[in-house]
Amino acid sequence: MNKQEFVDRLRMALNGRVSPGLVMDNVNYYQDYINTEIRKGRTEEEVLESLGDPRLIARTIIQTNGGDNRSGYRNTVYGNGEYREAAGQNVHRSYTEEDDGYGTHQSKVGNVLAKLPGWVWLILGILVVVLIFGAVFSVLSFLAPVLIPIVVVLFLVKLFRDWLN
Repeated sequence: MNKQEFVDRLRMALNGRVSPGLVMDNVNYYQDYINTEIRKGRTEEEVLESLGDPRLIARTIIQTNGGDNRSGYRNTVYGNGEYREAAGQNVHRSYTEEDDGYGTHQSKVGNVLAKLPGWVWLILGILVVVLIFGAVFSVLSFLAPVLIPIVVVLFLVKLFRDWLN
């Protein structure tokens, strides 16, 4: 099997079972991964062998993204590498001497953020809102001694003009 056959089989296995955007994301990811590994000096055959069967990869992607799997299964291993699904994207870890098993195609910060539970995001959102309100009110409290007399004087001037007319 060559790269194009691998990508075609992956696309066929995913079509109709996940969103078209997710199909394209995964197809693009694996095309980029294969091209990167070839540029590193590996042969196309070596890369495809380490990836394994594209239908098994597709099954894992489908299960991870709302397929038949209700157990929350998140990790699977094919060939010589580990494939982790995080927030709907595949992250391939290749255990080679060059990267010591720590090289990924997704930033480590992105992995950490993707793993945060919903309640943490809720607390962070509330914290941001509180900080924004605090900043607005601190500016207003700083300007209040100046703005309040100005507003009162303008109100009195308008009231006096209305009284004269």
